[in-house]
Amino acid sequence: MKLLSIQNISKQYTANDAPAVNGVSFECERGEIVALIGGSGSGKTTLLRIIAGLETPDTGEVVLDEKPLNSPSVFVPPEKRDCGLVFQDYALFPNKTVQQNITFGKGAADDPKQVKRLIELAGIGGLEQRFPHEISGGQQQRVALVRALATRPTLLLLDEPLSHLDPELRDSVRTELLKLFRETDTTVLFVSHDIEDAMAMADRMVVMREGAAEQIGTPGEVYDRPVSQHVARLFGKTNFIPAGLLPNTPHSIPSENGTGRVVPVRPHQWRVSDRSPAFSGTVQSVTNRGSHREVTLATEHLALTIHLTEQIVINTGDALTVSCALPD
Repeated sequence: MKLLSIQNISKQYTANDAPAVNGVSFECERGEIVALIGGSGSGKTTLLRIIAGLETPDTGEVVLDEKPLNSPSVFVPPEKRDCGLVFQDYALFPNKTVQQNITFGKGAADDPKQVKRLIELAGIGGLEQRFPHEISGGQQQRVALVRALATRPTLLLLDEPLSHLDPELRDSVRTELLKLFRETDTTVLFVSHDIEDAMAMADRMVVMREGAAEQIGTPGEVYDRPVSQHVARLFGKTNFIPAGLLPNTPHSIPSENGTGRVVPVRPHQWRVSDRSPAFSGTVQSVTNRGSHREVTLATEHLALTIHLTEQIVINTGDALTVSCALPD
């Protein structure tokens, strides 16, 4: 069931600047987790701020739970939007305890049983009387989220929710947050520049570029079938093979240089094999990455980046033949 509708939202700060957001439209289902991803300046944070009511769009409509928030004749202020918002820095009050921070929001203290349930679900039970400086970064993150959820928002908005956490803590907190969102059936829209976070948490992604929504789809759809070389590169190293060298391939995209179409092939999709169509060449470099070896292979037509997990001896200067296994 549709909860959030974004229709043709645009925002331009000055007449001489390119639009920060340019004609973006998408919808969010109730209980869905949607990620806005893209590089710096792509418009993802501006779009989140428009939905939160912190920015005013030049054109377009924002509708939440069938209630217009932005339209040519309507502007609902942030405090009346029924949206929970968690900033990058969590914005906890340093002079208040965890319990006081959580119950600070409007109506949060009215249901102590709900607050206690959220505290337990978030794994921060026992920390209620501590101050923010006395708990870890991951615990601060969960306190900020529980504070937002305690007001029972229709929509939860997150701005780079895991950006301040170190890699070891990031994975565990991400898992705990996803569990919390699922158990509370929370609808979430979050901004991230971290592809791993978006892939792990989102039901769908909106890939932003230069203010526009370049591609919308599930993580699997966007990863396996990117609509452009830009989208493909967001997800890591990619080989772009001229489509004529991989006949009968189900998915190809326009080449950025305008010379035809190319097939995106991830480094891990190569296998040591002479199965047609195969590519033969000379190994230029071998780098041990732990879980795999990264091989640069110079072929007649192009240089390939290949991630090999096969336990074979391979050295610089060796001849090698590979083929790729692509999803249908």
